[in-house]
Amino acid sequence: MIKKTVKQLKPINFIYAKILGILLIVSYGVNADECVSQPSNNKATEVACLKLKSNLTELPAEAIQKLKIDAGFGWGIFNGSIYNGNDNYYIIQLVVSMIPIHNHHHSDMHVAMSHDPKVHQIDLELPPVAKGALSMPLASEDVHIHDFKWEIIKVMGYRID
Repeated sequence: MIKKTVKQLKPINFIYAKILGILLIVSYGVNADECVSQPSNNKATEVACLKLKSNLTELPAEAIQKLKIDAGFGWGIFNGSIYNGNDNYYIIQLVVSMIPIHNHHHSDMHVAMSHDPKVHQIDLELPPVAKGALSMPLASEDVHIHDFKWEIIKVMGYRID
């Protein structure tokens, strides 16, 4: 039986760790052939495959109508839930227009306040027929605004066949 000291094992462990790291990096890459031939339970690999299989596209109006969003504003955050009722679209991003609603109890300041719409992007990963969460902190200059009229102006995603 050979006893090795810790000093003798350190260089060997370092070499093994380096080789293992390289193998992990190489094996994590995804190519289109793997996407077609081997379905994966790994979410990151699945998303990478979706990006390879199809291009990011703006969803058509009929697909957007299948989204159910229950969201609002509070404590400087726009948040809520979203349900993707589509069978064949993986949602990646919402583009939201928000128009400040100023109540009239600050009538002297009301004229100076911005009434311009602001466009925000909310990134998410929402598979078909699934529910997810929305959360986006408001910009510091908008935190004092208590409400916004908001609407989805664009939804980006990947078609899954």
